[in-house]
Amino acid sequence: MLINKWNWLFLVLSVSVVCQAADDAEGYYLTLASGETKALAGLQALAKAKDPEALATLGFVYEYGVSVPVEVEKALSYYEQACDLGGNYGCYNARYFYQYGQGVAQNATRAQVLADKVNKENIHVDAATLNELIDEIYSAKDAAMKDPAKRFAFLQMVMSYVNTGNELLMNRLGFSKSDVLNIAEFWAKDNDPDITFLVGQLYDAGFINVDNKDSFKMKWYRKAAELGQPDAQNILGILYATGEKGVKPDIQQALKWYERAAKQGNKEALINLGVIYYLGEQVDIDYVKAFQLFDTAKEQGSAIAWRYLAWMYTNGQYVQTDCKLAADYFDQGQSRVGRIDGFLAICEKDKQAREKGSNELPVLTFKQVGTFTGGKNDSYACQLHLQVDTNRIGEVANMRVGLNIKNRKGAVLTDSASFAPFGMNTLNRNLEGYEHNSLSQSTLLHIEDNAFCGELTFEMTHATAKINDKDVDLLKAGSLTLVQ
Repeated sequence: MLINKWNWLFLVLSVSVVCQAADDAEGYYLTLASGETKALAGLQALAKAKDPEALATLGFVYEYGVSVPVEVEKALSYYEQACDLGGNYGCYNARYFYQYGQGVAQNATRAQVLADKVNKENIHVDAATLNELIDEIYSAKDAAMKDPAKRFAFLQMVMSYVNTGNELLMNRLGFSKSDVLNIAEFWAKDNDPDITFLVGQLYDAGFINVDNKDSFKMKWYRKAAELGQPDAQNILGILYATGEKGVKPDIQQALKWYERAAKQGNKEALINLGVIYYLGEQVDIDYVKAFQLFDTAKEQGSAIAWRYLAWMYTNGQYVQTDCKLAADYFDQGQSRVGRIDGFLAICEKDKQAREKGSNELPVLTFKQVGTFTGGKNDSYACQLHLQVDTNRIGEVANMRVGLNIKNRKGAVLTDSASFAPFGMNTLNRNLEGYEHNSLSQSTLLHIEDNAFCGELTFEMTHATAKINDKDVDLLKAGSLTLVQ
């Protein structure tokens, strides 16, 4: 592959920080690209003052037709003027037109003259190798200009070169970070879902410095998701499920976007959707759906899917307990659970204990164990770390606890906490193989009001769970105790 072929080259380049000649050129471009044509006059004023970046930017504007008609003659003129001012900008952009005969007669001699003007300082690579690389990049650009279907591959290529620490070289070649983003954003206007998603990734990767980067990124991710891009759909699902990046949690929106991505076979969405139905913290548990989703994801090589399936075979959730199969699945999922001392014996013992069962309800205790403060990009002020424990084996699932939360000033907040299944085994490991009390479960309760992030007291208003497949009113049964 091209990327691998050239990785070695960039490792030997001496890269220094490139300072742009004028920050205003980029600002004027962003304003012009948004449709404010008056910004063109600002760029032209900088160009008249012999600002090479502004000249190169104007070349880009007329080459691609950014809020102006495409005019190759003007683009070429601006690029050549920029090239003549030190060789840091515009030389290879202008060379492209002559090398490939784009809008002008093909002229290899003129193309070489422009290439010779490039500032080679701090680019320590022999001319033959460098020219081979340049021709490969620009032939890919030429193909992308002629065939929209090749645009995405071209953008991925130049993006990867910049990302591997080659900004100085790429700047001299006419593909600075902002250039790559500007090309992608311009082409995204044709509603290519992959390019639209790539624009969001470029904003996220800092290919341009803007205030409120997350809002720009999310704008493009959302558009890509609406155009059917499965990775973008999965990202929207994550944000709605977790409440990150300032997005208010909304499980119905999360399910919608996960399901759209999962229908396209997106491995991450299959897992994320399966986990929601398995844990039952945001919706009622549906082991059938969870198993089907994990089973589909494992066929795509998802280690996480193998682990969840192994866990379900360990605990007898939807499927019959099969300890040997569980151990094999744990191995497939690169989890240490199946290899812990005595796994098969413990698994079989737990299976027998669950089968015997008991009409006696377990003793459960509920308490707060800590508080986590939210970050500036979170939709919550803090998260209350809540924990519930059981005194014996027996699955506790779909556990919901209604709460009146009182702060030191006497104000009361009404909310509810949900818990993932627990008490199914005595392995004292989680599905990755790390130590974890099998008879305990915790959850994080999102709090939006900072007034409820300090010292608190709790009152349980209701509490329900499915214990050994039976719905139980825990308060009415007297099986849940609050520990303050």
